Amino acid sequence: MKTHTYISPPLPVAELVLRDAFSRRKLVVMLCSCSVIYEGRSATILGEGERLVIVKPDGAVLVHRPRGYSPVNWQPDSQVLEARLDGDTLIVKSLRAKPRELLEIRVTRVDAIIVAEGMVDNAEFQELIDEAEIRDALVRHPELIEPGLRVVAKEKKLGDAGYADIYAVDGQGRHVIIEVKRVTAGREAVEQLRRYVDVFRRENPEAPVRGILVAPALTEPAQKLLEEYKLEYRKLDLRRVRKILEEERRASKQPSLLSFVKRS
Repeated sequence: MKTHTYISPPLPVAELVLRDAFSRRKLVVMLCSCSVIYEGRSATILGEGERLVIVKPDGAVLVHRPRGYSPVNWQPDSQVLEARLDGDTLIVKSLRAKPRELLEIRVTRVDAIIVAEGMVDNAEFQELIDEAEIRDALVRHPELIEPGLRVVAKEKKLGDAGYADIYAVDGQGRHVIIEVKRVTAGREAVEQLRRYVDVFRRENPEAPVRGILVAPALTEPAQKLLEEYKLEYRKLDLRRVRKILEEERRASKQPSLLSFVKRS
């Protein structure tokens, strides 16, 4: 892999660098100040801010804010990629044909550009533990969530809200609705848990109920939302869950992908 780095290039220089990189389908990483306009299945405008822009060789475009793991704007692929200077603004356009989607990044300052070519990654992605396995392990070992917890059901139907991962009763006889996430939980996970709890309360107005979100970590917005909704969080210890799963598989003499990877 070869890389070229450009520190604080003037916009005319950045334009030439991006044009060459786009035409040769190179990977581009750019730190810049920009605003973003999107037109397609919806329409959005993102005001000026300092952001990370990534353009991949397959035409995927991602715009990241300084916080959070998800891009604020993105294109999964681009049929057309272009960069052009318009006065004091460098305009980067990504156009998708089907469905038609246009992402326009209006750059006013470039702090750095990294261009990479010849990246190779042919490794196979192997999922060693999935969310269903984690949920089932917690069903068998509810003490990992809370001592004294007794599981009543998994995948409990709660009206139009869907199916809660685990329905249990705690040591004080209160009902507990539990949502399990394999990765860092965000606001969406909190909202999902709240919907489950709200439906349970409507269907059982006299029953005391708690809502617990179980995940390896929480985003800051998710933590604030949990406090606002008076819901609870329990940290998921993935290493302990993996150990339990491996012990159960050895006891039942069932091979696992994880044990295979360890042997190889």
